[in-house]
Amino acid sequence: MDFSLVHNESAAASDFQRAGCAIAFAVLSYLLIVALFAFVYSRLTAASITIPLRKLIEGTQLLREGDYSVRVDLRLKNEFAELQDTFNEMAARIEHEISLRKKSEEDRRRLILDISHDLKNPMASIQGYAELLLKKSDLTEQERSEHLEVILNNSQRANRLLTELFELSQIDSPEFSLKLVKTDISEYLRQLCAELVPQLEREGFEYEFNIMEENIFALVDHDRFGRIIQNLADNALRYNPPGTLVTVSLTVKNNQAVIDFSDNGIGIPPHLADHIFKPFIRVDDSRNSKTGGSGLGLSIAKRIAQAHGGDLTLCSTGDKGSTFQITIPAI
Repeated sequence: MDFSLVHNESAAASDFQRAGCAIAFAVLSYLLIVALFAFVYSRLTAASITIPLRKLIEGTQLLREGDYSVRVDLRLKNEFAELQDTFNEMAARIEHEISLRKKSEEDRRRLILDISHDLKNPMASIQGYAELLLKKSDLTEQERSEHLEVILNNSQRANRLLTELFELSQIDSPEFSLKLVKTDISEYLRQLCAELVPQLEREGFEYEFNIMEENIFALVDHDRFGRIIQNLADNALRYNPPGTLVTVSLTVKNNQAVIDFSDNGIGIPPHLADHIFKPFIRVDDSRNSKTGGSGLGLSIAKRIAQAHGGDLTLCSTGDKGSTFQITIPAI
């Protein structure tokens, strides 16, 4: 298609001026419209960047000031959405770590208070009776013997607590290691149960052992693993009355040796079930030398089971009795 400009020689000069003004107006209007659209677009583009950045900055400032629950909701689906998700994941992780740190600090303070309380009672008793023996020279031989027995019992109680605290700290230490030996769990458990019989009979307890005849092998530290069974037995003897039936059974499930240590005694209150493996948790919440114990036996037992690659858990048995289940990988 051909295009050409035609000059009308008969047109008046004013017509040229009007045409020029019309062209200039059209061009200027076009430029103004373009400028307006560019301005609006730049503002919208800037807002889409600055507003999310401002929200992220505000969230970061709140996080820096200690508000670890802060989260950012940009309601976008572009690159800022990925940045939002990264920020929120970071904030959630920091909040979780801070929560764990606070819980650890609370547990540490409670542990120190419990240790202080549990050591204070026997030490005070030892000091009191020792002073009595020194001050009173007119005591009969029987009274002196009774006071010395109290001192001996309380010193043994304090020593037992310190020994178990040392053992618990050893197990939690990074340097802790087991002396694992390939062991027939069936035969090994029969030996452990045989060692429990005199103790159970002396306390008037009944017992029943259901151990598989087949050979089941696992890697076991004999001294440490035996401590699990002994601690569970001590726990059952401490809290249950004579006549209680203690049952130990061994089965295999999912390539795991499963040992159930059960009794039909007083059971464990539901409010303690979730905390029973924490240090210084006691069924009767007492701290006396007859039933209170140290409150560390189950904590030690669970850590030993976990060190073997297994676990020690409390199974629900209803209102009566309790069942502790030990698992350890079979080989």
